[in-house]
Amino acid sequence: MKNFFSEKIVPHAVPAGILFVFTFTVYMRTLGHDFQLFWDDAKYVTSNEVVQGFTLEHLKGAFTGYYVGNYAPVQIISYMADNAVWGMRASGFFLTNILLHLGNGLLFYVILIRLGWRRLWAFLSAFVFLLHPVQVESVAWISERKNLLAMFFCLLAFALYLSYREKGWEEGKRAYLSSFTSFLLALLAKSVAVIFPLQILLYDLCYPERRERGRWLTDKIPFLCAAAVIAWIAMRSQLPGEAPGMGGGRTSYHGGSPYATFLTMLTVLARYVKLLVWPSGLSAVYDPPIKTGIDGAVAAGGFLFVLLMAGGVLLFRRRRRLFFWYALFFVGLLPVSQVVPIITLMNDRYLYFPMLGAAACFGGLASCCDACSGARRAIALAAAGLFLVALPCLSFARAGVWKNDLTLWSDAAEKTSGSAIAVYGLAQALQNSGDLDAALPVYLRVLAIDPRHMDTLNNLGALYRAKNLPLKGRPYLLDLTRYYPAYAKGFLALGLNYDLTGDLGEAEKAFRRALALQPRSKEVLLDLARISYKTKRLDAARNYLRDAAAFGGTNADIEYNRACIEALTGHHRESLQFLESAFRLGFRNRENVEKDSDLAAIRSLPDFQRLVSSYFGEGGGQTH
Repeated sequence: MKNFFSEKIVPHAVPAGILFVFTFTVYMRTLGHDFQLFWDDAKYVTSNEVVQGFTLEHLKGAFTGYYVGNYAPVQIISYMADNAVWGMRASGFFLTNILLHLGNGLLFYVILIRLGWRRLWAFLSAFVFLLHPVQVESVAWISERKNLLAMFFCLLAFALYLSYREKGWEEGKRAYLSSFTSFLLALLAKSVAVIFPLQILLYDLCYPERRERGRWLTDKIPFLCAAAVIAWIAMRSQLPGEAPGMGGGRTSYHGGSPYATFLTMLTVLARYVKLLVWPSGLSAVYDPPIKTGIDGAVAAGGFLFVLLMAGGVLLFRRRRRLFFWYALFFVGLLPVSQVVPIITLMNDRYLYFPMLGAAACFGGLASCCDACSGARRAIALAAAGLFLVALPCLSFARAGVWKNDLTLWSDAAEKTSGSAIAVYGLAQALQNSGDLDAALPVYLRVLAIDPRHMDTLNNLGALYRAKNLPLKGRPYLLDLTRYYPAYAKGFLALGLNYDLTGDLGEAEKAFRRALALQPRSKEVLLDLARISYKTKRLDAARNYLRDAAAFGGTNADIEYNRACIEALTGHHRESLQFLESAFRLGFRNRENVEKDSDLAAIRSLPDFQRLVSSYFGEGGGQTH
């Protein structure tokens, strides 16, 4: 044991310690950050009941539900664990992200050492992976936990696969099964892990001698089958409107054709390469222009693509083991290369998996300095040193941008002022902070860019409703329902607008249209019940409340309103039953119970007095 410790652990203590210190120094500031409520953290965490503790029902929800268009039960379970330890303190969730990212870097280092890399070059590769600024988005954004988890389990699966390949089938069965299990966990964290079978195929192509390859195709079949299943689930879950929680991430081809999408992605590839070597101008949102024909940017991107492919061929012939990592960069880009078109063309987080290959290539190229001499070696080392010094500094600054909604979207709107998404994010952040006056002109900037921006039209209606100026917000809601006649929330917002000005007939028309689009919407049913109640159509109100309770579950307010309706229609026994149900569910407004004229018909009944006394006491009670 002592020899194992001195030979296997001690030599790597200093590199690991440096990686630990630098990573925590860069990312420690995120422990004081807030949830990004505008950008998915509410849907994944703060408003997601499933993460509120470990229960069988919550675990079932993690495995049977979709969240923001993703099937990622491992991600959701990790949030349950955070909640169990930290409650809803954002700092605990960020700490988990930091530890996962650090763990990924250390696993990467261990794998490189196992593949025969010298400590220095393995350390430099892990340093680049951990501290490159494009990695900040995946670490400083709680919703992107899935990236970190998928990478962790993919790296673990790869390390176990290496053990299996070293031992052979007879001695390595356990390592093989463990590798497959880790791969399954990676798939259940994020579908991007579907690239792993290609990774191990590449390994068998580039590392073992030909005579050692043996089962190099047959043992990939279980991995390929599992990847195919998750790929199918991911493609389905990204379709809009398929089921609750699906995010609609898939779209039609950008520019209207695969050709236009391909031309556009040539420019995106060039920008990715630029970010790797010169990581400036990072943003939460990029808005690459759609290319439908060949221009200078497309030609430059195409030329770079040809150069990169030629470089790959050269590496494959001369340094096949370095080619493995070079090819892994492109394999990592495959899920986001628009082969299956998705809404966003470019993001920093899309480089988290490709960075594994890019970082190893940096370490591999830096190792070439050993073969240099004199001035060339000194220049190469100086350039590499400056690059390495710059990375943690840039990442530290970038991490600060992710402090909260307002800091993130102010930065994005400044860098991409022509992007409706970025400017809208700023407007939403201002509105959520309560600064409605500042949000209003920013929303109008969004409409100047995109006059039919759905969320902006909706939010302008909500903004004027919050300012108690519904008439000023109505034109935006009328535009919203005209542009998007199948958007139920637009008609719901319009109905609320009419309700505020007392136009109950128009309000009911809008609510009915919303209900036709979403027949099981509890919110719409309650609004229709309220309108029916106001207009003394008690039978209709009763039916709407009944349906709302059946479709979305009941609560104290629903039961209280049902008690009022039954009292008004002379159904005293039913009224008392609903009133008791309301008390049981937490209704404690004694003043309402004692003074509400709708309950006058049952207030003199002995059963009413006994019921009130049992929940409020003889002489008092809570009034909220």
